[in-house]
Amino acid sequence: MIKLTFLGTSASIPSAERNHTAILLTYYGENILVDCGEGTQRQFRKARLNPCKITRILITHWHADHILGIPGLLKTLALSGYNKTLFIYGPKGTKILMKTLLKLFAFKGEYNIKVEEVNEKFFETKDFYLKTKKMTHRVPCNAYA
Repeated sequence: MIKLTFLGTSASIPSAERNHTAILLTYYGENILVDCGEGTQRQFRKARLNPCKITRILITHWHADHILGIPGLLKTLALSGYNKTLFIYGPKGTKILMKTLLKLFAFKGEYNIKVEEVNEKFFETKDFYLKTKKMTHRVPCNAYA
C-alpha cells in the first residue's frame, strides 16, 4: 500500500503550522523523500518516523526551500548509524551542486551517497518504477511520477 506523509507543504516562507517542502513516499520497502526543505529532520521526529529508513531522495529543483534540509539530514543519518547507499536524484546540475554541498558541510563519507541527474525513467523494481519530466521553472526542475 502506498503511504504519503506530508512533512512540509509550505512555500518559501514557512509558517507556525507548515514547514518547507518535504514529502515521504513509502511503498514496497522504499522510503522516498521528495524534497528536503529546512526543518525536515524535525518533521521526521514530530511524525515519529525514522529517517534512517530513507532509501532515496528526489530533488525537484535547487531552490532553498526545497533543499536546505539536506545537510542536516545527512548529518543526522551519519550520527544515527545509517549504513546503506543513499540515492539522490535531481535535475541537471544536481551532481555538481551536491558535490559542493557535501564539501561545504564537511561530509566525511560515513556512508555511500550516489547522485544522479535524471530526465526519464530512472528506477524500476518488479512492483513499480519512477520517472521524471522536465518542468518549466526559473531553474532546472523535475516532476516525478
